[in-house]
Amino acid sequence: MLTKLKSFIEKNQLFNKSDQIGLAISGGKDSVCTAHLLNDLKISFLMVHVNFNLRGKESDGDQKYVEHLSKELSYCKGIKIHSANTENYANTNKLSIQEAAREIRYAYFEELKESGCFNKLITAHHQNDLIETFFINLQRKSGINGLKSIPVKRDYIIRPLLAFSSEEINAYIHKKAIEHREDSSNENIKYLRNNIRKNVIPTLVESLPNFINNTSESISMLNAENDTFNYLLKQEISKITSSDSGSIFISKELLLNYPHPAVILYRILDRHLFNFDQCQQIIECLNGISGKQFFTKTHQLNVDRKQIIVKAKKITQATPLIIKKEGTYAFSDYSITIRKVTNWEFNKDKKEEILQISPNLFPLTIRSWISSDRFTPLGMKGSKSLSDFFIDQKISLIEKSEIPLLCSNDKILWIMGHQISDLVKVSGTKNIYKVSYS
Repeated sequence: MLTKLKSFIEKNQLFNKSDQIGLAISGGKDSVCTAHLLNDLKISFLMVHVNFNLRGKESDGDQKYVEHLSKELSYCKGIKIHSANTENYANTNKLSIQEAAREIRYAYFEELKESGCFNKLITAHHQNDLIETFFINLQRKSGINGLKSIPVKRDYIIRPLLAFSSEEINAYIHKKAIEHREDSSNENIKYLRNNIRKNVIPTLVESLPNFINNTSESISMLNAENDTFNYLLKQEISKITSSDSGSIFISKELLLNYPHPAVILYRILDRHLFNFDQCQQIIECLNGISGKQFFTKTHQLNVDRKQIIVKAKKITQATPLIIKKEGTYAFSDYSITIRKVTNWEFNKDKKEEILQISPNLFPLTIRSWISSDRFTPLGMKGSKSLSDFFIDQKISLIEKSEIPLLCSNDKILWIMGHQISDLVKVSGTKNIYKVSYS
């Protein structure tokens, strides 16, 4: 087993002698087996344990066990432990317990890596985990990206135990008489992974004795094919997309030229958490009325007239800014200056305007738009819906949410960077202000 592990590490170039190795250890048989294998190979490593405090005394028992084990193994150079209130974190962030535990775990890993505790971290996933994840993602309709399952390495995370099946690990544990902890939650088949582990895979193995090994090799082939597909797809995606200031622009016309445009779109948007069903819905509405929006936790997408616009979603709308006098102020990502002038000249800079603001219009407010907004464009006597103005100016839904408005109560005085109101046009020499932003 040691020879097989060493060969797997070398073949996949998982780490070398200069790397600082961490091992994520729960106390269960897989991670404990990994600790003993590293020790037997005389590889120095640091244990990393997260106590999620979900199973009372059982969780505390896991922590005590790995603390003891870290002192027993001669090549273990210490242990880092993080105790988390997982239930509270899940409730606060509106996550499932599994999602919360994953976020807590990987945030702690990242913290330790950044502090220099290790530059490679081993997680004890094995071939059965690989196949379980394959079936979970098959159920979730995740496409090739999901079906390629767990990668051997991703960034600083490495998985040398993917060289072995669960049966091989059990045999090693039994032969060496290695003690380990059992997680009682692994018996609960209400969790999809446990159901697949205890019911689906054993049935398949009974009928197909080489199922684990053959399926692992098939997933490895799928990874290789996916790498090739991504290499070619990257060239095609570059032909139909552009980016600017963090936004992605996708040509509707060019996208629809592909035989399966939803597949192309999914490959562009997957990293922004859009799923395949959403991508199909986006494609279906491309020939309809523009303005349709789609959202994920992190991003928003707008179907514009000729393109699809994708942008990071703002967590909160900027708090309105009150301006009582001249000065320089900060609003969202903007610096805004208002200054009274006696001599002025108009210029073509869209980020600067000369306005006649009478004292009764103070205090002024800088804020974002709301759907009920109306204003009186320069040269008009009546008001106009701000939404209609944005449509006329071909301003997308994403862009308009970022345009600051200079207001007086409910009166819009300047759609900054676009149009001033007739209410503040210069018609004399008193109360003249230069307003600019950057």
